[in-house]
Amino acid sequence: MDSLDCIYRRVARPWTADELAGRHRAAYRRGSSDLPAGEPPPERPITLLATAVPRLISLAVASNVLHVLPDTRHQAGAGVGVGLLATIDAAATGSLLRCQLALEADGRSRGYHPDEWLPLAYEQTAEWLEPASPTSATPALIEHAQQAGRLAALAIGALDRDTPSVPEAIADCIAHLLVVCVLADEAGQNPPA
Repeated sequence: MDSLDCIYRRVARPWTADELAGRHRAAYRRGSSDLPAGEPPPERPITLLATAVPRLISLAVASNVLHVLPDTRHQAGAGVGVGLLATIDAAATGSLLRCQLALEADGRSRGYHPDEWLPLAYEQTAEWLEPASPTSATPALIEHAQQAGRLAALAIGALDRDTPSVPEAIADCIAHLLVVCVLADEAGQNPPA
């Protein structure tokens, strides 16, 4: 595993919508293995988002722990960092899948298509990736893992109240999760297909 500084340097650049759409599709495919085998996903958007919550908690914890570990590239403890990155990727992709499915389900009930919101998510992701740094007050991985959890909770509340902000909250959550997925990809866990 490369140092966090190297990983952040690789992502701190301009990103195109096409690049991020490809990363989104790859993360969605990896996340599909997180669904229970032989069971269709829940149809209600609120249920889909609720099933993301435990994953988002794991994501936030693993992201924080990864940043407090000493640089272990050349030590026997390097496996801990690799294991944390695997946890981060699994939690982020499983959550991203659930958010995408929730956006699709909400779109069916409200009469919009999720593709209306994804370009906005890619634009936001690109804006957040370009200045990514492990040395900022809150490193990007931690910040976006925490924000994804916060926005999932806001989307659940918006769904419960049936407010029009639901698609925006879900798309914002997807954007934060995509930042995390790109960072995990760049760490070498899952190079883009």
